[in-house]
Amino acid sequence: MFDQFKAAQNMMKNMSPDQIRELMEQAKESQAMLNKEIKKVVEEEIARRNLVSREEVLRLIKEGR
Repeated sequence: MFDQFKAAQNMMKNMSPDQIRELMEQAKESQAMLNKEIKKVVEEEIARRNLVSREEVLRLIKEGR
């Protein structure tokens, strides 16, 4: 991981501030897409295993079941 940071730092040395901003925007977009995909997979797995959510458990506790 340290090597990856070092490589990224070396790559960014020769970039203009605009290029760095663009790269950061791309990274944010990639992170958002990755988060969306992870959420989708987790929700599918919850449904597949027929698990209950925290909200459902709290509702059931509140109702006294």
